[in-house]
Amino acid sequence: MRKSILWKDAFQAITHSLGRYIAIILLIGLGTFAFVGLKMAGPDMRATGADFFAKHNLADVTVTSNYGINSTDRATIQNSPEVKQATFGYLQDAKVKSNQDVLQVFSQSNTLSNYELIKGHSQKIIKKSLFHICLKRSITSVKRLVLLSQEF
Repeated sequence: MRKSILWKDAFQAITHSLGRYIAIILLIGLGTFAFVGLKMAGPDMRATGADFFAKHNLADVTVTSNYGINSTDRATIQNSPEVKQATFGYLQDAKVKSNQDVLQVFSQSNTLSNYELIKGHSQKIIKKSLFHICLKRSITSVKRLVLLSQEF
């Protein structure tokens, strides 16, 4: 007898507030779909990241210095038993004189952390750079680009 009263009360609660019941069911369903979607996207995101790392041969560790890395530092890094391959380059932060844009200019490595040129063409001449691709939206008719940097 007790169970029949319980079922009767539950049915009345649902029928008297059908909108609330449907809203709760929809929220539970939405939460379940979001959870399943996030659970399923994780492995795909990891596979995409691993593929990107392998394709561009990204470095596991990057060492930077405010004052530069001298030949002793280079030898120490290259002779470390944990280091399989090391490349060295230059990095400079620069502000464009004609507007408020700031660029990070760095040298290109041929072996580690390769770049993918999405639009335009790669440099054919040593002195030519890829600034025009970076600044295409903000600077449209500049033939000469002046960068400001601070010397230490």
